[in-house]
Amino acid sequence: MKRHLFVLVPAVSLSCARNTVDYSEVISEMYSCHDTAQWTAPDLFNALEGTYDWQYVQAWGWGGPYQSESDYAGWTLTLDADSTYSVNGADTVLYEGNWSLENSWYSFTLELDTSVSTLWGQIVYCPPYLMFYNSPVDGPDHLYEKR
Repeated sequence: MKRHLFVLVPAVSLSCARNTVDYSEVISEMYSCHDTAQWTAPDLFNALEGTYDWQYVQAWGWGGPYQSESDYAGWTLTLDADSTYSVNGADTVLYEGNWSLENSWYSFTLELDTSVSTLWGQIVYCPPYLMFYNSPVDGPDHLYEKR
């Protein structure tokens, strides 16, 4: 019996280990993935359709770097093919309206009816991750993961 207990305890502790993701590493790898995809507006619009869970925010400022996996925990973003969107927090609709892609000569952003701070910035998309890259204008970068 003791021999079986020694085998069981490590097996249980390994199965309970938290699956951690280094989101700063995910973000650093997303740029080349996104650039390689060479998205066109119609292709990106179709690819973005779906529901995303907020995962992470990072920012830099005079006080140093800031990172969090909890600031917007529970927030979801849904982008529908009919050009409607919703942002939910704790199963409550916080924002909703219409969305479209705004295309500049080098990047895409979301054009929304309502300003949503977690959706500001250039779109960097590398499935299943969607980042709103706002650090070039000293804003935070928000990372979502597609369900």
